[in-house]
Amino acid sequence: MTVSVSTTSSRRLSAGDLERLGARHGIAYRFPTLNAGARAAQTPILSGRIDELELRHGIFLTRSDLTVLKTYASTSLASAPLFITVILEGQVRLRLGNQALWLLPGQALCSRFDDHQALEAWQAAGQRLRTLNLAFRPDALNALTHQHPTLAVLEEGPPTLRRRALPSHLISALEEALAGANESGQQRLLLEALMLQLLVRMLPNGDEAPARGATPSAATPALSNGEQQRLARVRQALDAHPEAPHRLVELARLAAMSQSSLRAKFAAAHGQSVFTYLRRRRLEKAARLLEQGLDVQQTAHAVGYGHASNFTTAFRRHFGMNPRAFRHDA
Repeated sequence: MTVSVSTTSSRRLSAGDLERLGARHGIAYRFPTLNAGARAAQTPILSGRIDELELRHGIFLTRSDLTVLKTYASTSLASAPLFITVILEGQVRLRLGNQALWLLPGQALCSRFDDHQALEAWQAAGQRLRTLNLAFRPDALNALTHQHPTLAVLEEGPPTLRRRALPSHLISALEEALAGANESGQQRLLLEALMLQLLVRMLPNGDEAPARGATPSAATPALSNGEQQRLARVRQALDAHPEAPHRLVELARLAAMSQSSLRAKFAAAHGQSVFTYLRRRRLEKAARLLEQGLDVQQTAHAVGYGHASNFTTAFRRHFGMNPRAFRHDA
């Protein structure tokens, strides 16, 4: 039976509220824009609603719909054999050891962490943040992998972060299921089915699904093995040198296709256009360079932007913050 663990009705949570919640759940909170003191503890950090359900014994689902009023960071102090989070709206920056990444709408993250390597999250002020989290206790995860042996690989290896873009149909199903407030048997079955779909999407070595809204048309023809290999050459060229001034005519020549065929087949294979893919790779490289200490001007030129202002606009649209703020908080 689905058990309701707790529900936080729509209200404001102060820094002190979060610190008390963190003490109960093994999470340390930091508020970089606040000074220490009693007044700071009373400052509202979040406004909104958090619901927690126990889907099965030891498997916990948390759904949040929050407005971030003040920037805050959190560090998970307890071990987690498996933790999955889905972003429906907003952006979260995550770090585990030497791994750091941004999680954007339509993306899911699978992670494992322990008391030697904690998961850190950073949430920027001024955004609406809608998320879904799944946390598994060791005994529940063992029972689940015994029932579905293919999932056992999720328990293997060192602590890690694994990010996947979710297909639009799965995002829509999550939105619909989470909109329901009841705890009927039908709702439980639906949520458990969605949980299994998320777990399958998190399996390693699988292809990353197209981003939300990027589902190819049913009329798009299947790609042959040869076409897939030639498109892979294009993708590898973009991945290796995103800063280069790539032109469609040259990429089409590399793929041994016409320009129109490359446009259509690349979109069918990757769920986005050639130059949307290239822009994403440039900005991901830019984030790494900013984390390494390059300034905004240097980073803009290093990833192929002629003007820092154009780079700043593109970076803000992609990450939800400007590169100077990102560099400051890196």
